[in-house]
Amino acid sequence: MPIRAAVFDVDGTVATCPYDFDAMRASVAAAAHKWGVDAAELGVRGVIEQIDLVDARLGAEGAAFRREAEDGVTAIEVAAARTAELLPGAAEALADLKRRGVAIALITRNCRGAAQLVLRDLDSYSVLLTRDDVPLAKPDPDHVLRSLAALGCRPDEAAVIGDHDYDMQSGRAAGVRLCIGVRTGGRSDDDLLWAGAHHVIDSLADLPGWLESQGEIAPC
Repeated sequence: MPIRAAVFDVDGTVATCPYDFDAMRASVAAAAHKWGVDAAELGVRGVIEQIDLVDARLGAEGAAFRREAEDGVTAIEVAAARTAELLPGAAEALADLKRRGVAIALITRNCRGAAQLVLRDLDSYSVLLTRDDVPLAKPDPDHVLRSLAALGCRPDEAAVIGDHDYDMQSGRAAGVRLCIGVRTGGRSDDDLLWAGAHHVIDSLADLPGWLESQGEIAPC
C-alpha cells in the first residue's frame, strides 16, 4: 500500500539554511553567564539542548533564564529567515505528492515566526510543527508522532525526509515506514545512513520519482 503521509524537515531540506548557529550558541552562553553558569559547561550540544541543560541546572530560576535565552535565539532566527529561499524543486515535489494523495507535514527545531517566514511562498502542506508547538523537538520522536497524529496517519503509513541525522533518528524512533535522507544539507551519505536513513537522494526534486519507483506513491 502506498504511503499516506510525508513528514519533511524544513531547513536544508525544503529551504536554504541561513542560520548562524555559532551566534545562537554565543547568545545562549552569554545568557547562561549572566545566571552564573560557565559557558564551558554547555559543551557541543544543540542550542535547544543547551537551554534545557541550563534551565534544569538553575531550578526555580530556570524559567527566567529560558525566556531570556530563547528571546535571543529567536531574534537571530527571525532575522536570518528573511533571507531563506525554497530549494530548487522543493515546492514542485511537495505539490506533486499532494496531488497523488500524500498528506504533507513540516517539522523544524526553529521557532514558528522564523518558519513562517521561510515558508511564505509554500502552500502545499497541511501541518507545521515548530519547536514552539511541541514539548520535545527532534531528534525526539514526539515531533514526528505529533505531526502524524495531526494528519490522521500512522507511522507505518508515513515517510520522514530530511537532511540531518536528527531527522533520520526521529523518524526511526517514531517507527515510520521510510526515512529518506537528502544531500542538500551537506551531510554525507554515511552520516545519514548511520543515523537511520533507508535511502539517500540528491534533493527533493528526486523524491516523487524515487517513491514511485518503489511503489510507495501512485503513478502520475
